Amino acid sequence: MIEVPSLWRSRNFLLLFFGRFVSTAGSAIFFIAIVWGAATKLGSVGAISLVLMATAIPSAILSPFAGVLADRKSKKNIIVFTDLASGIPLLIMILFLKVSFFQLWTLISIIFSIQILSTFFSPALQSLIPVIVKDEELSHANALISMSSNFSQLIGMAVGGVLIALFGLHGAIFIDGMSFILSGISEIFIVVDEKRKRPNKSLRKIFSDVKEGFGVVFKKPELGGLITIEAIVDFFGTPIFIFLPVIVSKYLDVGATQYGIMQAAMGVGTVLASILFSFIPEPRNKYSLLAIMTFLLGACLIFIGVKPIYFVVLFSLLSIGFLAGIANVIQNVILQRNSPENTRGRVFSFRSTLNSGMRPLSYGFAGLMSTFFPITDILIFFGIASGLPGFFYFFVRRKVSQKAS
Repeated sequence: MIEVPSLWRSRNFLLLFFGRFVSTAGSAIFFIAIVWGAATKLGSVGAISLVLMATAIPSAILSPFAGVLADRKSKKNIIVFTDLASGIPLLIMILFLKVSFFQLWTLISIIFSIQILSTFFSPALQSLIPVIVKDEELSHANALISMSSNFSQLIGMAVGGVLIALFGLHGAIFIDGMSFILSGISEIFIVVDEKRKRPNKSLRKIFSDVKEGFGVVFKKPELGGLITIEAIVDFFGTPIFIFLPVIVSKYLDVGATQYGIMQAAMGVGTVLASILFSFIPEPRNKYSLLAIMTFLLGACLIFIGVKPIYFVVLFSLLSIGFLAGIANVIQNVILQRNSPENTRGRVFSFRSTLNSGMRPLSYGFAGLMSTFFPITDILIFFGIASGLPGFFYFFVRRKVSQKAS
């Protein structure tokens, strides 16, 4: 039965939803702008690689400490500050462009600073959602936030090139900077009563808090088990992003337009999943559903490897986005509901640290495999390897049931 979420009547949630929509669209525009800037202003493939690396490093290093901060301080204040502060480096970047002082180190420095702020934003956001919505609305809330982020990202990616063509690199970056500022302003008006841990500023206590958060993760199978399974699935699933251009150039007789459609297919699938989950009742058998989603995700990769033709690849990518969108909403609900409020930020930061740290290893492993085996064979193997961990969700479910009985 379709349900209309009462969240649309929640002022706090709508402010958060609007803020996410605006700033995520701006971030997508910025991604297009920085890659374009690196290519046109710096003219180097190596520059583009360094720019993309700069987006990944802060999360892998700082996520554990971001979780501690989210548990110690006001989550609302963190997301307001990080959004507002993210607009400043972008305005500085425009100044560098105006005075023709656009160099690789300035671009990387600005990206690095924005990614640091983003790293502290993420666990605060995930920890704030269960505070501002009712428990029974948690599934709908996560679905709507996911829909907001993914849909606005699609819009930003779609219009980013158009904005650069119309207003130049300066104009596109200015729009992104203003999107962060508008997001921060909207979040100022969120009214929430938060429980915060009394701060202890000693360095030793900070590391102790990090250790405590990681300890909570592994004491509860619904936290540690879930995060570990997700990391394994991502390890074998995310290389599809680096395999796709090779598949297009080597196996598919299509042009740049079709490649762009394939790139967008996963995002469209995720948006569709988020829309569906924002209206249907929260599923009861979450672990069984996660297992099914994982099996099907693996099957989609296998289909691409077995039958690398355009419409099979397109449908598989759309399905991957849809299945991953459903899995992500369910995982967020389980993690938010089962994490103690005073350690929730550290739980999500551990998840982010593990995923961010595994991703470069995943890409490196996929690249190494591609020197020895055809891409199609690797996709079949990765499909099997990413689908089999779905069985472990049944093990987690049994452990949770035993603990509850």
